[in-house]
Amino acid sequence: MPAENDPVLTPGIDPDTPLPDLGTERVSADRFRRDADNTLEWQRVWRKVWNPGPREEEIPNPGDFVVHELGKESLLFVRDADGAVRGFYNVCQHRGNILVSDRRSGNNAFFQCGFHAWSYNLDGTVKGIPQRDTFPCAEQDKQCGALDLEPITVDTWAGFIWFHFEREPDEDLLAFLGEIPEHLAPYRMEDMRILEHKSFLWDANWKVAADAFNESYHFRGLHPQMLKWSDEVARIELMGRHSRMINKYGTTSSPYQGGELYEELKEWMRYYGMNPDDYHGKPEDAWRAKIAHSRALPADGDLTAPYAAMTDEQLTDVYHYFIFPGFVLNMFPEGINAFRYRPHPDNPNQMYYDLFMLVHYPKGQSFPWEHKRFERPVEYKDIVDAPVAPIVTEVLQQDADNVALNQRGLNSDGFRGMYLGDQELRLRHFHQVLDRYLGRG
Repeated sequence: MPAENDPVLTPGIDPDTPLPDLGTERVSADRFRRDADNTLEWQRVWRKVWNPGPREEEIPNPGDFVVHELGKESLLFVRDADGAVRGFYNVCQHRGNILVSDRRSGNNAFFQCGFHAWSYNLDGTVKGIPQRDTFPCAEQDKQCGALDLEPITVDTWAGFIWFHFEREPDEDLLAFLGEIPEHLAPYRMEDMRILEHKSFLWDANWKVAADAFNESYHFRGLHPQMLKWSDEVARIELMGRHSRMINKYGTTSSPYQGGELYEELKEWMRYYGMNPDDYHGKPEDAWRAKIAHSRALPADGDLTAPYAAMTDEQLTDVYHYFIFPGFVLNMFPEGINAFRYRPHPDNPNQMYYDLFMLVHYPKGQSFPWEHKRFERPVEYKDIVDAPVAPIVTEVLQQDADNVALNQRGLNSDGFRGMYLGDQELRLRHFHQVLDRYLGRG
């Protein structure tokens, strides 16, 4: 552990550390398509873990609320009159009607059900019952809390509101996250703000997305342009139920080493405010220029990214963390891309995918964002509201376009099961952790 006054540094991954042996057997495709697995996962996984919900910045003031959905549940997060964050099932205790159904977010002095006009205070206590005298036990039940909204357990980390369905979870949030909060402290995620927030209905099981984003072996097939500005071979580390990998950016993969300064690599440099015409080194060494560029930025200038707290490696490489069961953080000093996978309530061949882009805004600046949902295929370049570079939207598009194809193949009688290599170790680890939760391992 560092001394009290020592800076906390995010550790790298030693590429010479042997990978753990998790076996070589195929991973069955049945888990991606069975209704029974969907039900079991809901009971034994999603209801038993800490889940990331909205950002704290979405409810900054008393009365602010956000509705969030996970599986079959609609959940209501609200900032109460004392400034505390609270979470409830979004359901009226009278007849089970969804309490807030007309909008995702807003500010209310109280909540009123649209069915029979029962109302609730910001702290979840019942406020008003029309014709209360016709309910013989209403006053008694109000006093003992039997008419209040059903709460869920909430906590916060990294600017996200996290929730657990159980009132007394087996472990608190920090215990669940393990080493990750210490690893990511230098990035100051709690100071980042939303740049983009979009949600999508995908025709794939949520585990297809979890697998797809947990390895970089697919760069060569799905993102060939990335071979010209990144190393497809990742360093991998398992972290209890979670995992991470690190890919070097500002370099080239083996087919393109020793060649020209490719246009894709130039675009990567421009993305960070660099001028490719000023660089005269090898394409595989462009990361050195990114380090120099970031180190030269004035610490007291308009840019608020925490460069001084970063190792040289962090200034160029993507630190990719997977938080079980379905949350990914792609970490950069300037900001992060966060991916959240949510199970469909009843169809194992569909899921919801949430994209967050968070940034350290320059001092005094912000960008007006709006959460939007899409239930049909879209072109990312057409639906992002922020000035996001093509280098980002192209990769996101390629991933989104492939998940339905992957699900279709997994459903085929001709598929024998996933045959995984070393670069896909995090997939094997994920499925083994999942099986332990399901009582299979």
